[in-house]
Amino acid sequence: MKPNRPLIAGGVAAALFAASIFASPYWELHRIHSAIQSQDADAVSEHVDFPSLRENLKGQVMAVIGKEMAREDASKNPFAALGQAMAIAIVNPLIDAAVSPAGVIAMMRSGKAELPKPGEVASEPSPGSDKVDYSVSYRSWDKFALSGKGPNEGSFIFKRYGFWSWKLVAIELPAKISADMH
Repeated sequence: MKPNRPLIAGGVAAALFAASIFASPYWELHRIHSAIQSQDADAVSEHVDFPSLRENLKGQVMAVIGKEMAREDASKNPFAALGQAMAIAIVNPLIDAAVSPAGVIAMMRSGKAELPKPGEVASEPSPGSDKVDYSVSYRSWDKFALSGKGPNEGSFIFKRYGFWSWKLVAIELPAKISADMH
């Protein structure tokens, strides 16, 4: 029996297509790493969905504030509602200022999924500095997580746009950050 060349070619093409889709997060991370190393804020911005990232972080911080306020008995503390209102007024502009190309560069360079200080500029790593150790895992067809391997590490969450493009859309803050906010 003679092998069917079109069938074999189609199988090889399908396997290559599937492999390229599976490997696309790694290629995207390579491109982001190159942009971070060259301090190219515009190139980093191409890989970040800033509105989604800001909303994600605001939601997490507001949830922590809400839990803290629920723990306090409002009848015993008349300033609790005032404190919550002030916290909300401070959190929104703080996150808007911190979630910038420079802030994302600082977070990814340090390997820490935590909020940078507003206006923080990513510094050049020292020659002897430790290399950040990440793990990559798919969460679903259209999401993957880049997580630090150390204890109490958060995750950078990327979402698929098309077959091969990914953007940073969320940051899962580590449990330690939530505890420190109390």
